[in-house]
Amino acid sequence: MCWLAATVTAALAAAPGLAAHRGPEPPSLALTDRSARLLGVRQGDVIEVARTAAGPWRAFRVAEVYRPAEYPTEISRTRVDLRLHLADLEALDGAGDNVDSVVVRVRAGTRPTDVAARLNTLPLGFRAYTSDEVAAQGSSTFEVIARFHRAISVVTLLASSVFLLTIMTLRGEEMRRHVGVMRLVGISRRSVAASLLLIAAGVALAGSLAGVGLGYALSAAINLYYRRLFDTPLVFSVITWPVLAETVGLSVLIGLAAGAATAWRLLRRPAREQLGR
Repeated sequence: MCWLAATVTAALAAAPGLAAHRGPEPPSLALTDRSARLLGVRQGDVIEVARTAAGPWRAFRVAEVYRPAEYPTEISRTRVDLRLHLADLEALDGAGDNVDSVVVRVRAGTRPTDVAARLNTLPLGFRAYTSDEVAAQGSSTFEVIARFHRAISVVTLLASSVFLLTIMTLRGEEMRRHVGVMRLVGISRRSVAASLLLIAAGVALAGSLAGVGLGYALSAAINLYYRRLFDTPLVFSVITWPVLAETVGLSVLIGLAAGAATAWRLLRRPAREQLGR
């Protein structure tokens, strides 16, 4: 069945319970599966719909229950989404020939930007946008959240750098005598520095792996909770390989920098001073 009307959201409210329909067959509408569960109805039931809670209420039969393609900006626990035929929507709204938006699907191989440019040349008083442009306009909130997350990540990296440098400093003080012995037996400064760098990189890598495991656990918990809360298949938290590679790489680099600082601090002292003499 082809529904000519766009999705009707918070502007329409469904009456609680089923309507006791009498008389001619009411017009049909389609409900999303979440809305059907929220209202406690199924395909074939009759419900009453009005533009506002004050009415007037009109009876409609649920002809189809479907699962739509969802977007993060449309997620809601209480919103009712339904589709009506265009004539029924105009009669319910009380105003004809009024359209907020029209979605045009182009054929495969057609450039949406070219179609939008051609539509915008028509003197009909509308503005055509591609789906990418609409998504960019509606994602400003997510851009702010992304910047906030980047700021948190920078602060976290700085704090972890200080923490790792402190650990390596304490570890270097514990290894001071060992470093002095290694230098006295003829081990070169380069080999001692390489061992300290290896230890620092290992500590950073172990911390990164622990953080990755914690991140996967938290991501799974977030998806499980919010999918159940909003009754949606959308994924709320994703850990990608580029993000993992970037974070682990930065962690190892920070570890190497901390190891280099510790090695420089230890190796600039004479070997006998490192032995306490």
